[in-house]
Amino acid sequence: MPFGPVPPIVGIAEIIYMILNISTDPVERNMIWLVTGITFAILAVYSFFWIKFKMKMPVFKSVPLEKVMAMENSMYYKIRKRRGIWR
Repeated sequence: MPFGPVPPIVGIAEIIYMILNISTDPVERNMIWLVTGITFAILAVYSFFWIKFKMKMPVFKSVPLEKVMAMENSMYYKIRKRRGIWR
């Protein structure tokens, strides 16, 4: 093989252990978790407002697959803009 031997498959328990013990220093580990948590919180708030006010869609409602596929087409956004749904 050109890239060396394939590493063994790591189990879920090992992955969880590595995530929880990301550093041996407890202060550093807590800072990593704090920065990660704050980042995810900011992204969650930003995405909530983006979906609610920019996309003007319900936040916690599922979207049919046909609509998601229509969003891939560039005409979808032109039509929404023409109707005043999108700014």
